[in-house]
Amino acid sequence: MMVKSRYVVPVEGPVIEDGGVVIREGRIVAVGLAAELHTSPVIDYGDAVICPGFVNAHTHLELTHVAGKVPPSSDFVHWLKRLTGLLMAQPATPEIVAEAVRAGIAQSLAAGVTTIGDITRRPAWSRKPLAATPIRAVSFGEVIAMGRLRIQLNERLEAAASMEHQSDRLGVGISPHAPYTVELDGLRACAERARRMNAPLCIHLAETAEEEAFTRSRSGRFKEFLQEMGIWDEDIPLADCSPVELCQTTGVLGKRTVIAHGNYLSDGDIKMIAESGSSVAYCPRTHQAFGHPPYRFREMLHAGINVCIGTDSLASNPSLSILDELRFLHQRHPDVAAHDLMAMGTIRGAAALGFEDVIGSLTVGKAAGLVVIPLEAGAEWETMLESIRTPIAVYIDGVRKL
Repeated sequence: MMVKSRYVVPVEGPVIEDGGVVIREGRIVAVGLAAELHTSPVIDYGDAVICPGFVNAHTHLELTHVAGKVPPSSDFVHWLKRLTGLLMAQPATPEIVAEAVRAGIAQSLAAGVTTIGDITRRPAWSRKPLAATPIRAVSFGEVIAMGRLRIQLNERLEAAASMEHQSDRLGVGISPHAPYTVELDGLRACAERARRMNAPLCIHLAETAEEEAFTRSRSGRFKEFLQEMGIWDEDIPLADCSPVELCQTTGVLGKRTVIAHGNYLSDGDIKMIAESGSSVAYCPRTHQAFGHPPYRFREMLHAGINVCIGTDSLASNPSLSILDELRFLHQRHPDVAAHDLMAMGTIRGAAALGFEDVIGSLTVGKAAGLVVIPLEAGAEWETMLESIRTPIAVYIDGVRKL
């Protein structure tokens, strides 16, 4: 079978006009000028772009059901209190979590997302429905173990590390939530378990300016938050360093680590992250919704950091579409090449999640995961980042899912 269109954007390689992708047994066997690829049947999408399926490197599918209920504000800690209050007032059940995951996957597929990095507080409830979908994913089991909750460490870590639903399509990872919710020993334990399992890590890091006051002096808004939640106690250890330094000294940073957000990074932080080999998942519209300062993705890329794209959850973002994130970036940073933006939404996300040898580009030998986005007649391929048109076809392993 060959799928063809006016443009094929392999990502790892030049854009092909009047191009085609030949698929056999779920794999890409040829990419090039459609006129030179002799195979049948042929599916011609005409004025459209064929590109790799998008990779959402950071999201929370089980929060799909709270969409629009707690709008983001410039006060992140206040927003977090409201979100936590909502979740406590409406306790999750296996049915609610499964429904949220399935709804999130359906929205993701409709947006052309074929691979995700999902954070879950309830791995036993979320991984079963996730494993039943065609999408590829890493499910990062979340660990919270701070103050009076430190007794949960072993239980949460065991749940996060459960391999019950792992497969070649669903990887298991560990997510120590953040420097203000996991103590030093907990961060070390998460890092060590991930190393023993050869599993990826994900941590919310430098997401807010308030983190540094907490890690340096056990003070500030996050101390107040933990006190209000009844979690604070005086045995919480003092890190006496920046959040990024804390993750470096506890072994959390590394080649298989995804840093979610990274909104407040110094030059020294960027250097440290680059040297560690960690990836950074930038969530553009969530970043803007909370009013954070300009994001330093150019400096990170220049330093050699693998910067990819995430949506965060529907609690802070209007959609789970990576294409919408790229369009947002294109509008605000027109100087950034469309090809570079596409890499951030595809192959860089695949590399962050450990799938770069399987998906992320239209490359011979890789799984045939691709998305078709319509264009105006005669338009250049880059205009897909300026339109509001949604995907008309999505393939995973050569099988059409949309």
